[in-house]
Amino acid sequence: MLTSMTGFGKAEGTIRDMSVTIELKSVNSRFLEIFVAVPKFLNFLEEPVRKYLRDRVQRGNVHCFINMGSSGTPLASYVPNMPLLKKFVATVRQISDETGIDPKITMQDLLAQPELLTLEENSIGHEVLEAEMLKVLERAVAGLLDMEKQEGEFIRAIFRERLASITRQLQSIRDMQNENIQRHIQTLRSRIAALLKEEPNELVIHQEIVQMADKLDISEELDRFDSHLSQFDTYLDSGESVGKRLNFILQEMNREVTTMGNKASHSGISQHVVEIKNELEILREQVQNIQ
Repeated sequence: MLTSMTGFGKAEGTIRDMSVTIELKSVNSRFLEIFVAVPKFLNFLEEPVRKYLRDRVQRGNVHCFINMGSSGTPLASYVPNMPLLKKFVATVRQISDETGIDPKITMQDLLAQPELLTLEENSIGHEVLEAEMLKVLERAVAGLLDMEKQEGEFIRAIFRERLASITRQLQSIRDMQNENIQRHIQTLRSRIAALLKEEPNELVIHQEIVQMADKLDISEELDRFDSHLSQFDTYLDSGESVGKRLNFILQEMNREVTTMGNKASHSGISQHVVEIKNELEILREQVQNIQ
């Protein structure tokens, strides 16, 4: 079963009367890249979340967003540092007394001093919070993987359709190959006869025909291309991560079909080669989304 790298998963839950929302978004990438965004007071969850995702996602660029709503029992709250606040006000007044500057202090002035407020967590233990959060994450991951599998099935259908088109193009090339060689042989005979002004020696013609047939023969390229097609088709039903393997096979296919076009010297075959290359490019673009 093919699995796409493109997906979305979302889950919601409640932890100690706090609403929790986790969203996962994944897009294609050469490797597995995980980005986790959590509120500051939940920074300790970042590594456990990364590990959980690494164990379940094979490849892709994955973004995880964790949000928590407010309730009567917040997980953290700001507490004013009263001793420091009093010292701050006293210092401002002292400056006013000595310089004559208006000592007016606004709330904005106080909030601009981050050390005057301390973020304190409540009594919920990190281990408890982590365990509960991973339960919500589990459901979000399930949604992400389910969407990736659905997208993978859609891409596999595209692959099957394109492979069928390529197979038809290859059969047309096979049908043209023998006719192509015979046409070139007859042209060669005519040119040799015209140059010699007489019927040429059959041994000379035979040697020339062997050399020409060898240059025009694309049977090996066709056989290798068929082998690549079979491998590609087999991987479509694999349960493993096959994106990189499929990409390599496509490179080999492109190399073989390019050689066919260069050797055949036939307009009809060249046209089918162009069509096959177009199909391979479509496949290559889709393979970039496969894990």
